[in-house]
Amino acid sequence: MLTDQLTTEALGILLHAADAAPATHVPRPWRLEVNGHLIDVYLDGVHLLPAADPTARGLRIATGAAVFNLRCAAASLSFESWVSLCPYPYDPDLVARIVIEYTGVPDRELRQLYGAILSRHLTRPPGIPDDSTRIALVRAAEIEDARLDWLPGSFVPLAVLSTDRDSRLDQLRLGIARQRVLLTAAKHDIHATSLNQTLIRFGRSTRVPARTESR
Repeated sequence: MLTDQLTTEALGILLHAADAAPATHVPRPWRLEVNGHLIDVYLDGVHLLPAADPTARGLRIATGAAVFNLRCAAASLSFESWVSLCPYPYDPDLVARIVIEYTGVPDRELRQLYGAILSRHLTRPPGIPDDSTRIALVRAAEIEDARLDWLPGSFVPLAVLSTDRDSRLDQLRLGIARQRVLLTAAKHDIHATSLNQTLIRFGRSTRVPARTESR
């Protein structure tokens, strides 16, 4: 039943996955409240940085990554998950509510990407994404209502990740999409690095490319 509490082992796997999400400026700019099979994700106001991130945009993007990692970890435990982003306008700090339920038939792709969470920081070959991998990366962004556009003329592949708008909801979606793209790259054994909140470099190089401004 959804009112049953998660086991200590399951909670540990979920929390470890959330903590593995890349953070901006500060580690873990979110806090979780777990009640049965309901997980509420809050933006942690303690980490607000008026100078570096006055609108908390970076914190929301980082928190979106944690939300996606939680879904992947839930799938690894054979849970299905449902997410509501910014569920209550009167509570802006509550950025996501996740309901997980044991079904025995979790999302297979999320389950595979959980393995990429564990291996993302392993050393990878200096390859670049081929055409099929590029298609998979573009699809990963589209699943989360974002776009991945490749920048031409770069020494190594660079892509810009974007959403239609820049509301609080869109910032969360951007973080979710970026994490799905990064984990999809790791799944295909491609090294990927976020150069800023929207610009991603794929593949390793001994030569550092000139900084390209995102649109």
